[in-house]
Amino acid sequence: MSKLDEAKERLGLLKFWLGVIVGSFLANIGWLATNYKQADILILVGSIVVIFGLIISFFIVNKKIEKNLKNIGDLK
Repeated sequence: MSKLDEAKERLGLLKFWLGVIVGSFLANIGWLATNYKQADILILVGSIVVIFGLIISFFIVNKKIEKNLKNIGDLK
């Protein structure tokens, strides 16, 4: 497998995980918006922590995607 094909595969995998992160973020926000009145405080705090973790993960994966795109541009 050439380096360009390998870089494209890595980019595809990163895009997949970015989609998983965004989907998890939206699901968690939706759950929090509908259950904040009746949920236990510990679960609410855990949900908020997870939301912040997903935001951080989003930025990390986004930086890796940008780096990979730059790498693909250099390989062409």
